[in-house]
Amino acid sequence: MTGSSEHARLHLPLSAPTLLTSIALVVTGAALLETLLRGVAQPGVAAAFGVTIALGEAIRIALPLGRDSAPLSSTAALAFALSVAVNGQRTTYGAAEVIAVTGLAVLCGMAVQAYAGRHPRPGYLARRVLATGFAAVVFRDWILPGPASGLLDRHTMPASGALLAAVALAALFVDNLLVSVLARLEPGRAPLVDTGPSRRDPVGLTARPRPTARRMLLAFREDCMATAWVCPTVILFAVAIALTARSLGLWVLPIAAAPILVVQRSLRRYAQISATYQQTIRALSRVTELADYTEPGHARRVCHLALAIGRDISLPDTQLLDLEYAALLHDIGQLSLTDPIPGGATVLIARERAASVASLGADVVRQTGVLDRVADILECQWRPFSPQRADEPVLLAAAIIRAANAYDDLVGGALDPDRRLAALRRIRLGMATEYDPRVVESLTRIVESTQPYPG
Repeated sequence: MTGSSEHARLHLPLSAPTLLTSIALVVTGAALLETLLRGVAQPGVAAAFGVTIALGEAIRIALPLGRDSAPLSSTAALAFALSVAVNGQRTTYGAAEVIAVTGLAVLCGMAVQAYAGRHPRPGYLARRVLATGFAAVVFRDWILPGPASGLLDRHTMPASGALLAAVALAALFVDNLLVSVLARLEPGRAPLVDTGPSRRDPVGLTARPRPTARRMLLAFREDCMATAWVCPTVILFAVAIALTARSLGLWVLPIAAAPILVVQRSLRRYAQISATYQQTIRALSRVTELADYTEPGHARRVCHLALAIGRDISLPDTQLLDLEYAALLHDIGQLSLTDPIPGGATVLIARERAASVASLGADVVRQTGVLDRVADILECQWRPFSPQRADEPVLLAAAIIRAANAYDDLVGGALDPDRRLAALRRIRLGMATEYDPRVVESLTRIVESTQPYPG
């Protein structure tokens, strides 16, 4: 009975994406109800911006590292929230109407994407509605009724533009913050913590979700860096639409949409190239298996385990991508051997020979001219642990791959718990000399709390 209660207790709470999406739906519903009760203030303006937002969502693209981007939709939503006048007529709609139109338009665009089989990451609706709602509330409910209203009415372009850009930047700040929170609280990506020994867990380490401030901060920094080349475009065009709609009217929307679509086309091309690049590396990782230099599934298992360790110790997403590539290609140097290593288990050979294999693999990867960081990781994967340089990204990634590779060399795809425990004990004997203690502790937590990855 106790076990059933504990199981129910652990699974009843909603996940963060589900909770935020529910909040966004409630906010949208409340805004829609208020808009219907009060009436749509300017139906033509709302319809034009709503259609543009929906169109932008319908052509949404997925960027590398699992990020969804809809520049046209984001720009139109922010411009709708920030517009003071359209065709010489002062806008009279409030934040509720902005939220209602944006929420409905985003849902329509998502429906088109879903029909085509392209679903956004969990919590995407919450990001779009809450970030735009933040800008609408700040600008339409706080700034416009205040002293700044006169400044905006006097057509002082520099001051007005600076004020609108500040609000737009704050809204994108909120959006990136939500991305960071969702990425770290998304099911399956929670960190692991020490919970003490028990009969079922002789090592004393089990899995338990626990978001950390450091993890959130790292994710937020990475999201800001990843969107640094998209955000200026969104802010610039949103402010330009909001300012020029006063004289050009709604014609400004198709005029501004053209260059935004050009930017989006470039983003789509970049995403396609990155996806092809990743698929090529994954295919190359199987060469050693097909040539019988390593065991089937070894590179994939090492990659899965290395990424789990990287997430557990809060590596940023950009470093996780380098870690993934390096883990997939960590044995590529074995193709240069005339005398193959039995089973490809580099953990069972002398360190000098293993370091030579790693150096050969780094030379091969470095020839590509675009994977220099990955090559550096491969070259360092057999260096002994050094406390003084343990936090350097390249050396930390190399230490992760070394531990994950050693574990899989010793266990492979075996399900025998005794073999897994024996492998962990052997690796732990090398802590602080051969292996990074943080990496070994993370490996132990993950192995003790999960089933091994299938071959």
